[in-house]
Amino acid sequence: MRIAVVGSGIAGLGSAHFLQRRHDVTLFEQDGRAGGHTNTVGVGNGLSVDTGWIVYNALNYPNLSALFGELGVDTRATQMSFGVSLGDGQYEWKGSDRLLSVFAQPSNLLRPAHLRMLAGILRLNRVCRARLRDGNLPEGSLGEFLDAEGFGAGLRSRYLLPMAGLIWSCSPREAALYPAADFMRFFEAHGLFTTMDQPVWRTVIGGSRTYVDRILQRFRGHVRLDRRVLQLRPARDGVDVVTQAGVERFDRVVCATHADQALALLADPQPLEQRVLGGIPYTGSRCVLHVDASWMPRRRAAWASWNYLHARDEVHGERICGTYWMNLLQGLPGPVNYFVTLNPSRPVAPERVLYETPYQHPLYTAASVGTHQLLPQIQNRRGIAWAGAWCGYGFHEDGLKSALQAVEQLDAQCLPTWAAVVPAQAGTQFPELDSRLRGNDVVEPVVEPS
Repeated sequence: MRIAVVGSGIAGLGSAHFLQRRHDVTLFEQDGRAGGHTNTVGVGNGLSVDTGWIVYNALNYPNLSALFGELGVDTRATQMSFGVSLGDGQYEWKGSDRLLSVFAQPSNLLRPAHLRMLAGILRLNRVCRARLRDGNLPEGSLGEFLDAEGFGAGLRSRYLLPMAGLIWSCSPREAALYPAADFMRFFEAHGLFTTMDQPVWRTVIGGSRTYVDRILQRFRGHVRLDRRVLQLRPARDGVDVVTQAGVERFDRVVCATHADQALALLADPQPLEQRVLGGIPYTGSRCVLHVDASWMPRRRAAWASWNYLHARDEVHGERICGTYWMNLLQGLPGPVNYFVTLNPSRPVAPERVLYETPYQHPLYTAASVGTHQLLPQIQNRRGIAWAGAWCGYGFHEDGLKSALQAVEQLDAQCLPTWAAVVPAQAGTQFPELDSRLRGNDVVEPVVEPS
């Protein structure tokens, strides 16, 4: 078959990489580079810094880990820690594998509010793990769950909702809308409720762009960069792909763009297609790579892998501002420290800016659950398979898994032997929880996110 793949993020690259085994594949990308959120920037001295997708672990990213093995991509273990700086450094703390880092600001030892927050984290971990073990998962949103359980304001504004906001690239107020049950499953699967059984987080040596290059080096099809697809027109014997260069007929199409972009491409979307593709909201982030240390906590002891910064101690609806310390995450040598800040709340000194770009992220809400349930009803119905991280929880593994599912629908013989594409049972997309929550053993809670 002649197959067009629209979009070159992880979903598009994965689809093209495997479908080329038995088919003639053409990859369309509107930008001048392939990779989507896999975006590595050279900063001189042979160093490369990731600005989009950065970390993964073998437990929660089984398909990505297997793909890296197939491609011969080398990775390294990294450190995950979470720092908070509020009011221009008036209140700071850090969660890490060192327990005393929660007192990176020594005066917090004498702050009852800080001690209450730490106690609240311990109780949150106990309550959530108990509910997961018992199968007694709450309905409604994360915010409603916190209200019902009587968790305090400090836990929300200084820990949980900022952390969730940085994970899902949304404001703390938007994070409170996340379905509570899926929040619990996600945090447990990623080891965020305990200091034990935590996955080892890893980064790609040389930057995540390495795996994109490996895929493109092995690709035997046609790559068309700077080629924006204007429209997809399903026809009786294929799909017409319309670009500035004209119209081409393909037997099948894998549309691996954001859901809202996919809907805009369809020439005549049917009602169910409109409902599904239009059912995933997105949030935008401005990403700035720079060397300005003023975007880190004021106290060096509070510097973490990822750091939440805000002028006030509140659960706000503004775009979340946070800084990733890339030297720690990627193991970059000094003496220069490189930072990636999302949505800087004030101008970054122009002479310290190395690169900036916008990103869009799918926002997982209660409405997204219904959208995902309807997705199979439109898959490959008119010659188009839909793929992208939006088909899951918005992460890199979700994008690759959606690609493998698209490949399975088009030609299962193209699938790699290691592919894990069977949906999780019992309403959860985290099947690894089955083994981790088996039995009645109680694991000591955690007071840090790493």
